[in-house]
Amino acid sequence: MFFFLFPIGVDFRARRYPVVTFTLMGLCTLIYLAQLACTASGDDHAVDEWVFQYLWLRPDKSYWWTYLTAMFVHGGFFHLAGNMVYLFIFGSCVEDLIGRVRYTIFYLLCGLAADFSQILLSAEHFNSDIPFGGASGAIAGCIGGFLLLLAKSWVDFKWVFFFFFRFWTGNLRLPAWLVIAFFFTSDIMDMFIARLDEFNAGGVAFAAHVGGMAFGMGLIALVKLQLRRSGGLDWVEEEDEEPTVGVLGSRPAPQPSAAWHTSDMRVQPRMPSPAAAPVIVPVDTATIYLSWDGVNYGPYSLAQIQPMFKRGEIPPAACYWQQGMEEWRNAEELRDPGTG
Repeated sequence: MFFFLFPIGVDFRARRYPVVTFTLMGLCTLIYLAQLACTASGDDHAVDEWVFQYLWLRPDKSYWWTYLTAMFVHGGFFHLAGNMVYLFIFGSCVEDLIGRVRYTIFYLLCGLAADFSQILLSAEHFNSDIPFGGASGAIAGCIGGFLLLLAKSWVDFKWVFFFFFRFWTGNLRLPAWLVIAFFFTSDIMDMFIARLDEFNAGGVAFAAHVGGMAFGMGLIALVKLQLRRSGGLDWVEEEDEEPTVGVLGSRPAPQPSAAWHTSDMRVQPRMPSPAAAPVIVPVDTATIYLSWDGVNYGPYSLAQIQPMFKRGEIPPAACYWQQGMEEWRNAEELRDPGTG
């Protein structure tokens, strides 16, 4: 008998393609596959010894680069797969909200904070001869940052229950703050338990999780303050004030059955009705969503959309929607009358 629960998405639709997140995932996977290839073609013991010496972080005999390479190594397939799922779900949202350059720096700093947290909170500190590695410390920073950026969001889970050769599956939705608070609390408890065991010879680096998440929340608090002053988070906060409930939670949706989902970015809009009354569109407020070929884009302001018409970036069949509209309308209504 066993019960397994894993996340499958959040109710937030990223505006940017998660280039940095996919690059990080690719590096982690590439290093793991390279290690497997070397192991299959040579001496297993020699390969593992080289990897642990030059890629993993061993505090008593560490090289300067291992503080970075330790973020990209994994001890097995399930270790890698689990980390990549969490990195995609939470990291891609943080990347979208704070920007790719900030996110790259943020991720690496969280990984370094996780490294030093594990060293400082371990029994022998920098004299420890136990190597550790994995992306979970940096990912914990992304999860902590996600909490501060999207505190009102929901996390979707898939659960699997097995009992006497029979399987049951289903879906479960939980508030992000509850899920992340549970992760953080359980990691703190496990960290103290592991700290009390002076003869602990390895296992999960809970101190890295705690340090990475705490550092990520602190860093995002500063970034969020900067973005709020510059108006970079206005569109998120406007959505939180008047949420439209969809299948996966409270986020703007062009129709009640459409879900903004990190892992499902294609939504089929309803076609506009000629009888529907037009909605007054603010010029400088990013509240307009565009859609063509079954894909939604936005939000944009009217001042952003009209130059897109001039550049020919919006096809004639495109539709638009904003909060307060009952259905999609033809995007040609937004074209500047002076442009063809």
